[in-house]
Amino acid sequence: MTSTHPTPNETRANLSTALTFHASFDHGPDADFALGDKQVYTAEIAMGEIVTGGTPGIGAASISIAEGAGKYGDALAFTQASNHILLYKAEKNVAYSPQLFRGTASFWMRLDPAEIDGQYADPFQMTDKIYSDDCIWIDFTKNDTPSDFRLGVFGDRATWDVNKLQAQSKEFYWRLAKVTEPPFAKDRWTHVVITWDGLNNSQNGRARLYFDAEYQAASGIIRERFNWDVANATIRLGTGPFVGLMDDLAIFNRPLTAEEIRVLYELDRGVTELHP
Repeated sequence: MTSTHPTPNETRANLSTALTFHASFDHGPDADFALGDKQVYTAEIAMGEIVTGGTPGIGAASISIAEGAGKYGDALAFTQASNHILLYKAEKNVAYSPQLFRGTASFWMRLDPAEIDGQYADPFQMTDKIYSDDCIWIDFTKNDTPSDFRLGVFGDRATWDVNKLQAQSKEFYWRLAKVTEPPFAKDRWTHVVITWDGLNNSQNGRARLYFDAEYQAASGIIRERFNWDVANATIRLGTGPFVGLMDDLAIFNRPLTAEEIRVLYELDRGVTELHP
């Protein structure tokens, strides 16, 4: 019987084909590879909403490139609490479609959650609105010691939040995956992968969370649609405010398999190996 199990080289080739965005932070904050805009922008955020934004480059003293501090080379550093975030435009960099929304986000983080200043901190978000409306995010909680780590997946808020309670409703918590005592520390890097599938083309959408290539948890079933104005959708880093290091951010156009996530985790030079 002929095996259909892909070889490591075939798996890497499949990863390369699926890649839509990569920021290594080794050559500055702009993306190394992107199907859309490579430019990074600085924005100001209040109550979860962007109030000013669109300034090219890093425009806040609280955010910098930390030379030699990354998992691979340099890293993106959020050094103190701030209302500034970085963002990339999602159009073409994220494979959003009203008919089918699926994909993977991969990145590394190194931090001490105890240094986050008593607030919910979202190192990563993707949305054209806010955290509870057409958004995929991760966060560290503010009411737990140590902080819990959560993955949130929220489609059209008018559909799921009919009583307009947002985070005070049971429907909010159905859309979360939570990990208690996550493995983050200031002296080690943790690989974080989020996959999502079944959004906008089924009644059984879900997102899944992995640490260091090990499956952790899944969100509840997401039946509502994601209705992005894709021209205004962004990949947001450092909302919260978040304090810590991030490295090797990558987006793929489909949910990666467990084997592909393992290969991604074990790359010697990170996602740089997957593109010219």
